[in-house]
Formats: sequence, C-alpha cells, structure tokens
Amino acid sequence: MLILMTLSSPLYAQELSGQWNGSLQTPGATYRVIFHIRENGETYEATLDSPDQNATAIPVTTVTRNQADVKLEIPRIGMIYEGLLSDNRISGKWTQSGMTFPLVLQKAEPATEKKE
Repeated sequence: MLILMTLSSPLYAQELSGQWNGSLQTPGATYRVIFHIRENGETYEATLDSPDQNATAIPVTTVTRNQADVKLEIPRIGMIYEGLLSDNRISGKWTQSGMTFPLVLQKAEPATEKKE
C-alpha cells in the first residue's frame, strides 16, 4: 500500500495553476484555446481566451480538480471540458452544443525575465 501511495503522489502533486494551451479541431475549423488558471486559497479561478475568435478573459464559472481529474465549465456558452492531468498535459474532451471534441492542453512554460 505504501508503495502505491508513493508512486501515485507525483501525479496528484502536479500544479494546475498556470497557462494551458491547446488547439480545438472542429469539422469547420481549428481554434486555439488558452486557459489561465489561478489558485485562490483552496479553490481555483480561470478564464478562457480564444484568439482565433477574438475572445479574451471569458470567465470559467467552475473549476474542479479531484486528484488528476480536471473539469472546467462555462455555462454561458454551454461548454464543459473534462480531462486527466498528467506530465504537464491535460488530455480530455471539450463538449459544447451537443458535440464533443478531443482536446489536449499543454502547460505553457513560465516567462523568464530578460537580463539586460
């Protein structure tokens, strides 16, 4: 039992806060999506950008994390994203308007300060 707990702890210790980038492929087009997730005490807050649709800072109403399971919801646009966090990736599915599409989000590298 102790070995299983030790092996699984890195999976659950992964940081959800940060910028997550992905490309949503639909039958009509491909859209870049960017989630900005911040930890706020014991909960999370997030916004969504869709640069290809000129949409920025769309509030994510619900951000849920249960160990490696992640769920993001924006009822205003009828969107739910559910995925599994592993190795700085969230592999999951985007559901909107009765359609479901695979979506992999990759954590962006933090920006580094330039030295002059």
